[in-house]
Order: sequence, then C-alpha cells, then structure tokens
Amino acid sequence: MMRANADVILRAGAIELVPYRVEHVERYHEWMADESILVSTASERLTLEQELEMQREWANDEAKCTFIVRDGQTSTMIGDVNFFFNDHDDPRACEIEVMIAEPAYRRKGHATEALETFMAYGAVELGVTAFVAKIGFDNEPSLGLFARLGYVERSRSDIFQEVTLELRARDSDGAICARFSDAWSRVERGSYDVYEGRRLRERLPAPSSTT
Repeated sequence: MMRANADVILRAGAIELVPYRVEHVERYHEWMADESILVSTASERLTLEQELEMQREWANDEAKCTFIVRDGQTSTMIGDVNFFFNDHDDPRACEIEVMIAEPAYRRKGHATEALETFMAYGAVELGVTAFVAKIGFDNEPSLGLFARLGYVERSRSDIFQEVTLELRARDSDGAICARFSDAWSRVERGSYDVYEGRRLRERLPAPSSTT
C-alpha cells in the first residue's frame, strides 16, 4: 500500500498528507527521541540508520500505508498517520494510528482533520472495509479522539492494557459510507513530486538579470 501513495499529496482544511520519504526521516527520528512519544506509540528507540532502513522497507510494503502530516500553510512536518493491513479474516480491514508529534500543533483539531482525510482516502481509494484502533487504557486523549470520530469499543485486553475500537467504512450492502464519500469530495489530491518541485521553485530567489 505504500506504493499506492508513493507520489500522492492530499490537502484538506489546515493539513496536508504527504508520502513518507527519505527527506522526512531525520525529523521523524528526532520525534522518536521523546520518551512520551515512544510510550504513547508503543515504539522502540531506533538509530537514524535503522529509521532509514525502516523507511526503505515500508516504501515497498503492501501491508502498510503511511503519510506524514504537515501544516497546510507552512508545510511544516507535525506528525504522521498509518494503516496496517493485518487482519487475516478481513484483508481490507486496517489498523489505524495517528501521531501529532509537534507540541505546538496539538489540541487544535489537526489529528481529527488528518484522520478524516486519511480515512476517506482509505475507504474510497484503497477499498478499506473497517478501521480499527488499538489504544492503551490510560491514553485518554486518544480514546476521546476516536470516540468523537464515531469509533465503538469492540474488545479490551487486560494483558496488553488496551482497548480495540472499530469504525465501519462500508454499509451492509458493501457501499462506501456517505460520510467518507463526502469527506473525499473535499480533498484536493495531487502529485507530491510536482507540488514539492513547484514549492521549491517559488521559494528560490529570482535569477539576477544581466545586460
């Protein structure tokens, strides 16, 4: 699935989603030096070289889909969103995650916008049938976020200290829920490479004229 969004940029509201590329790894690595982020994402601290290798592996992994979340005005990296297609009973169901790593961008609705855009992309473009979120018992902000998005509890594990929440992407007839079709109609989709090339050119100073 990473190959499916290898050159996709999605812009909606105050955020934009871009593919996880090599140029994003250094900042991502800096985020993962934060112990609170490691705990909340159930991640292990990796070296920069390991992060680079993981990015290369994920770029070719059909079971994963990752976007970097950026501020729509400045294109500043602020977090990421992920799909993991790991349900053997329903190959089109996916586990979903979101992280807003930059403290200045938290509690401002960016996670909600990123998830709404990402879910619309998954439902319409990738054929996702259901979104599943696994959240720790003590992660009240994330539990509240996914509850507000309509997720309902499916199960809980005392062993892993986490709740499994689910949101269906299709109705009983298999049609995409209107919510996701509507959200997708408001998303601007384009080529990441074209967008970044244009953005870079606009930032460069105009060449001086000679006579």
